[in-house]
Amino acid sequence: MNLGGKRVLVDTCVWVDNYCADHAGGADAKRFLQMAVGQGAELLYAVHATKDVLYVLESEFKRAVRLELGALDEPTAQAAKRAALGCMRNMCDLATAVGADVSDVWLADKYLRIHGDFEDNLVLAACRRAKADYLVTNDRALIAHADVVAKTPREMLDLMRLEV
Repeated sequence: MNLGGKRVLVDTCVWVDNYCADHAGGADAKRFLQMAVGQGAELLYAVHATKDVLYVLESEFKRAVRLELGALDEPTAQAAKRAALGCMRNMCDLATAVGADVSDVWLADKYLRIHGDFEDNLVLAACRRAKADYLVTNDRALIAHADVVAKTPREMLDLMRLEV
């Protein structure tokens, strides 16, 4: 299956895995994004994901340094911040932000009847706003409750390799 021209909303966890080589899903996330870009998919992200990607990556990069060196000095902390900013900017270059307004908050609240995670429900609202064809996430509960075709990066890779 070719994703050319398809609108694919990529969840925060997949972006984070893409930039963290030590994450279990990192290789699949990276391969999925590379293949999707190569096929001409229109990649999307919920606009609120920018702050989450930035925060999580900076924390992950600092954690990795502490684990390796036992401590984190200020220049290294600033380098982690710059690296996280670079990754977030790369995400913004590869994909298009899906905006949000009060109607998305209203919809996310309504989704609470089927899925109890409000932040995930904002992702579902972004899928609806963008008329996404697919949602790519590692969140199994979100996949189970999504009202759009939702797959993990590994599952999308398997689909993308199918010749139909």
